[in-house]
Amino acid sequence: MKRKTSGYWLLIMAVLGMTACQDKLDNTDEDQVTKNEESIQAYLTTNNLSATRDTSGLYFIKRETNPQGTKPSLGDEVAVYYQMYTLSGSLIDTTETAAKKPLRFPLGISYLLPGMERGISLMRTGEKMTLLLPYYLAFGNASYPNVPAYSPIRVEMQLAEVRTEAKQIADYIKTKDYYVSETTPSGITIVRQNTVAGDTLGKGKSVSVTYVGKNLSGTQFDSGTFQFVTGTGAAVNGFDEGVRRLRKGEKAILIFPSSLGYGAAGAKNQQTGAYVILPFAPLAFEVQVAQ
Repeated sequence: MKRKTSGYWLLIMAVLGMTACQDKLDNTDEDQVTKNEESIQAYLTTNNLSATRDTSGLYFIKRETNPQGTKPSLGDEVAVYYQMYTLSGSLIDTTETAAKKPLRFPLGISYLLPGMERGISLMRTGEKMTLLLPYYLAFGNASYPNVPAYSPIRVEMQLAEVRTEAKQIADYIKTKDYYVSETTPSGITIVRQNTVAGDTLGKGKSVSVTYVGKNLSGTQFDSGTFQFVTGTGAAVNGFDEGVRRLRKGEKAILIFPSSLGYGAAGAKNQQTGAYVILPFAPLAFEVQVAQ
C-alpha cells in the first residue's frame, strides 16, 4: 500500500471553485463589488423577492425548510442538486436532478464555488435555497465560457442527504452484504474472506501484501504488491493495523475512516495536483498476505 498513487479526474467545478476562492477579495475592484450589489438588488426587486444577506456577502432565500433535517459538518459527505444561472437567466451548469443523481463530495474542501459551499453549510437535509453569489463568491474576476468576469450568479440548490464517515461505512457494508469478522477499537472493520490457522502477524513482521484500494463509491485508486515491516509507519495506520491482525495467507477487506487513512488532507497526484483520494474519505482495501 504505497503512499504515492495515480490520480483521477475531479469535476471541472472543483477547479473553478478553487480559482474563485483564491481570487476572493485579494484584488477587489470596489466598483465591481458595488455593481454586483446593485445587480443583485435589482434582481430581487424585479422578482419581488426578499433575501437574507450573510456576513460573507452571500444572499439566500429559503424556498423549503426542514427544521428536523440534518445539518452538515465539516468533512461530512453531502449530496446536492443544483442549477446554476447568470442573473439574466442563462443556464451555466446543472446536476442530473430528474435522474436523481446528486453531486456527492465532502463538505469543506473547496469542491464547488465558495458561495455554494457556504450555502450548503446553512442548510439542512430536505431544504431548498436560492443563492445569489457576488463575483468573489462565484467565478471571481476571470472569464469562463458563458460567464463574463465579475459576474454575480444565481444558484437553485437542494440538500438531499448528509452522511458522516461512520454512516458511509455502515451503508457500504450493508450494500456489499459483508459479514464483519472484527471491528477494532480504533475503528477498522475487517471482513475475512478465508480461514487460516496460526497467530496473527502483529508488529515488526516483514510482509508482502497484494492489495486493491478503493473509495466507498467503488472507484479504484491504487493496486499492487507492497512489502513492508508492520508497525513501522511505512503504511497509513488503517492499512498497517489491519494487516497486523491478519495471518500469512489470509485474504480480507479492510475498511477504515479517514482518520486512519489520509485525513483532512487527502492525497494528490504530484504531477497534476488532482486528488487521488479526497479529504475525509473512508477507504476499503482488498488485501491478501503472502505465505
